[in-house]
Amino acid sequence: MGNARLEQLKRNKQKRLAGGIVRRNMLWAAGTGLIPIPVLDSTAVVAVQLKMLAELSSLYNVDFRKSSGQAVIATMMTSITGGVLGKSFLATGIFSGLSKALPVLGTSLSILTMPGFNAAFTYALGRVFVMHYAAGGTLKDFDPKQAEPYFKEKFKEGFTVVKDAKAA
Repeated sequence: MGNARLEQLKRNKQKRLAGGIVRRNMLWAAGTGLIPIPVLDSTAVVAVQLKMLAELSSLYNVDFRKSSGQAVIATMMTSITGGVLGKSFLATGIFSGLSKALPVLGTSLSILTMPGFNAAFTYALGRVFVMHYAAGGTLKDFDPKQAEPYFKEKFKEGFTVVKDAKAA
């Protein structure tokens, strides 16, 4: 078997493993949306996303720094809440925090919206980094502005993936 064929097999395996990492962490992120305590839910989803970025970094042999991962997550959240969601206040993390302050009704609304949002966001973040790392990128050279259109596309796709995961 030639070197080119071995490299292709290695890339295929890496892509398959990366897909599993993204899917597993997407499901964990959905679970964090069910946490009824305002700050704890946000902390939990960021922890899941950082874990996912660390796992992807390890898979692609890329140096991972928690502080860089946190900055990336914050930047991508800003791009989503200002762009894709636009006026959709119900689907934002801001809504989750505010709604949980309202007894019963607020928590119920948040539990209905946040699992899907958290899962779609985590899915998009993972897909962006799979593409970036597969192209030879690192956390240091990651450009959020350049990744934003792909991130938004994958964020929308994430809601479909979540629905499919529920059906399975």
